[in-house]
Amino acid sequence: MKVITIAVWVLRIAVLAAIILGILFWTGNAVNLIPVHMLLGIIAVLSLWVIGLAQGFIKGGSFGLALATFMVGLALAIVGLYQQQWLLGSSHWIIQVIHLLLGLSAIGLGEMINGRTRRIVKNTAAA
Repeated sequence: MKVITIAVWVLRIAVLAAIILGILFWTGNAVNLIPVHMLLGIIAVLSLWVIGLAQGFIKGGSFGLALATFMVGLALAIVGLYQQQWLLGSSHWIIQVIHLLLGLSAIGLGEMINGRTRRIVKNTAAA
């Protein structure tokens, strides 16, 4: 499905750029680019949701995967938006790691759904 292919590429680019900026923030650099990082995060979450929704509408799509995309996306957005207020001080790295792991989970989920959808479409076309 073209929608999933485009959304996966948007997700890949947004997450990669967000991770690069996140690493810069961790090292104390480019802190003025936090709004760009947040915009990339919003784009990543929206593209993940599009992937989940689109795969849910194909024959053989999974409601569970669609639900997972919405849960991971929502968790990523909540942690991203509110992380500055949680575990301040020397323990803040825990929230940062959770945010990073959610971002990596988002890209992993998107890639898994992309591969699964390609197999479903291929098998449907072959039948």
